[in-house]
Amino acid sequence: MRILHVSNFVQKHDGRLYWNFPFRVNNGLTRLGHNVLNFSDRDIARENVFRSSSMGINKMNHRLIKTVINYKPDLIILGHADMVLNETLSKIKKIQPKCEIILWNIDHLLMNNTIKKIKERSPYISNTFITTGDTCISKAAINGMKITFIPNIFDKSIDEMKIFENDSFGYDVFFAMSHGVGRGILKKGKTDGREKLLFKIAQNKNIKENFYGFNNIEPIWASNLNVEMNKSLMGINLNSGKSMYLYSSDRISTYIGNGLLTFINETYGFQDLYRENEVIFYKDDDDLMNKIIYYKKNIDEAKSIAISGWQASH
Repeated sequence: MRILHVSNFVQKHDGRLYWNFPFRVNNGLTRLGHNVLNFSDRDIARENVFRSSSMGINKMNHRLIKTVINYKPDLIILGHADMVLNETLSKIKKIQPKCEIILWNIDHLLMNNTIKKIKERSPYISNTFITTGDTCISKAAINGMKITFIPNIFDKSIDEMKIFENDSFGYDVFFAMSHGVGRGILKKGKTDGREKLLFKIAQNKNIKENFYGFNNIEPIWASNLNVEMNKSLMGINLNSGKSMYLYSSDRISTYIGNGLLTFINETYGFQDLYRENEVIFYKDDDDLMNKIIYYKKNIDEAKSIAISGWQASH
């Protein structure tokens, strides 16, 4: 098929976010033999003298329509393409009536107006795919649009490390967060609730942590993320927002996919995707810290579980 993928391909970040979800989608579709053309809505909208995306919305939407006319896609995929107007989608449906339009979303359902945004797209979208399995996604399945859970994507060309093969580790456990991938730097005074647990772990003398993005430590990106992650045996899949069934940020792909023994809070329900010999589930803060200490002392067992998780995910 000819597939037009409309998403934020983050050109302004100069490769800092090369692991982003849209690249994972493209890689999989290309491996399946499809012809994929990228349309980076936000980057194109910024193509004006003021580098203002809001000033370039109309021009970007016009260029999207021209791209559809030239490329004649069989399928259009929208990924967080909030700057694409519904009016534009309506015109595209008339220009290319046999073309299906689908949407993917990786946002937390209760943050960033996720459900509202999906509902507003429903008259033009046949299917939405989202990395949250909570039953409240059904609220957005209106106007004949179907909505389906998909797991976070693992990609062998992006998640390329096998950390479990390391002979030694400088740290026990790794975690990195940010207050917005676009911002890229620490936002002073900003907290989201995860800091309490991170401080507990950092103060435990039996655990040697390698944490970024909190306590005045700047976030890390791109190849630096891999360099630092590669120094630890374990990682914590700790997400912001209320725990929801099968929700996780792309962190889960980065950590398990690169071979860290990964800890997941059991309230997220990932026991329905992973067995206990593939990841480590924990009940609360104390349970997590006890298990980190246990597995730092039992490295062979930790590596065995990390390998199983890596194999199951890829």
